Amino acid sequence: MLLIMKQIKYFIVVIACVFSTASCTKLDEELFSTLDASEFYKTERECILAMGNAYAQMQYRGTSLWGLMGTETLATDEACCPVRTQGTYLNNNGLWVRLNQHNFVATMDPVGSSWEFCFNTISACNQVIYQIGESPAEFAKKPNMIAELKALRAFAYYTAIDLYGNIPVTLDFTDVSLPQQKTRAEVFAIVEKELLDNLSLLEEKPSADYYGRCTRPMAYAVLAKMYLNAEKWIGTPRYADAITMCNNIIQLNSYSLEPDYFKNFQVDNISSKENIWVLPYDRKVGWGLQMHQYTLHPAQASVYNISSPIWNGMVASPDFYALYNSSDKRINSWMVGQQYDASGQPLKTSSGAPLVFTPSISGFQTAGELDGVRCKKWQFPTGLQTNQTMDNDWAFIRYADILLMKAEAIMRSNGGTPTQEAVDEVNKVRERAFGNTSNDYTTATLTLPELLNERGRELAWEGHRRQDLIRFGKWQDAWFGKPVTAATKELYPIPSTALLANSNLKQNTGY
Repeated sequence: MLLIMKQIKYFIVVIACVFSTASCTKLDEELFSTLDASEFYKTERECILAMGNAYAQMQYRGTSLWGLMGTETLATDEACCPVRTQGTYLNNNGLWVRLNQHNFVATMDPVGSSWEFCFNTISACNQVIYQIGESPAEFAKKPNMIAELKALRAFAYYTAIDLYGNIPVTLDFTDVSLPQQKTRAEVFAIVEKELLDNLSLLEEKPSADYYGRCTRPMAYAVLAKMYLNAEKWIGTPRYADAITMCNNIIQLNSYSLEPDYFKNFQVDNISSKENIWVLPYDRKVGWGLQMHQYTLHPAQASVYNISSPIWNGMVASPDFYALYNSSDKRINSWMVGQQYDASGQPLKTSSGAPLVFTPSISGFQTAGELDGVRCKKWQFPTGLQTNQTMDNDWAFIRYADILLMKAEAIMRSNGGTPTQEAVDEVNKVRERAFGNTSNDYTTATLTLPELLNERGRELAWEGHRRQDLIRFGKWQDAWFGKPVTAATKELYPIPSTALLANSNLKQNTGY
């Protein structure tokens, strides 16, 4: 089974790359198909191959620091790229400082690339849905393919309303007019309907054939996310619906917490029973996850036989690292203290100083070369060369998040007070982290602020923190390197390129 899944993964990555150049990239512009459905999609296999065009749009920007990793992780209190007073460091003309301090502008690269992540995917889905629908090929799973693409499109719209609020919408590839901007509530209703209408046609349980593809559990999870955020997004609490969607996944009995937390992030994490929906990567093809470049110090390149540039960039913010208990196995997500080479010898900097990472950072714009703990949550592959991605598949949705979301929805529907059921769900995650029940929560100790902390520890750097901070009312707070910021910063500006391309768009308030 594992061999089959590896073959499926490689197939998905390859077809994504093959078709990545064929997609239309601007939802705001007139769209023309580069493929004639009447001449091309004559078989079921050709239709499957065409689906790679839609999935391909997520590969680079989905895990790029210049894409969602920037807007969803580096702009939060869990990470920063400090300016260093010696040695090389990731700077890009102050881009990462501005991002972390919420000095967002419409021309900022991560803002534009995150928009492209959403709308390139939407455009490609629209195109392939149309082409498969128009194809003369007749086969039993044709409606299921279209439903799968609609679920992928719904995820892209969900991400867009999360980041930008009011956005343009089009579901018809043949409509070449400039799409109208709709309110967040209007798009919420559209996405909800798309997912609910297509649930029955999506693959019910995980399988090798559907690895990395949109399934029913994936759709349940996106709906759960939407319902959990509904009070913040559209002013209507939907916590009961969030609980229902989480229960739909739990009751499938298809997923479970991996006994080893780090199995979910290994180079070969394809066998994880916890990862519900992933973005497959392979160094031989595609382009995407480059955590090794973002976080490692150049002196560590030899440890992993890496020939690509190492940037000494992303580290955990000091206060975020302090959230961990020393007995929490998840603290091993971070490199702290003296670092060693492959033979166990202490590493040194280019100046001969011991390579010792410290949790403290002397200043956001006056940091030392070794300030800040580095991330090793994702196992680093060996032998990566320039322009190669890590091989680890990126988990957009994990089962642990489902348990934590259910607990939160129960608490919020109960005035913020936990029931024993909510405590039990969180403690499943907690006990995996500590290996026993000694650090379990009780109905007296589990509070909403503590649940936010637990979500931070469990889901660190996985792209959930921004949404969580906003939902818990903490996004505007000051944190390391960042002052108190305005409520308008809960939404990113609509990129200037999108505004120029579509005169129907109105910029978000405050920009």
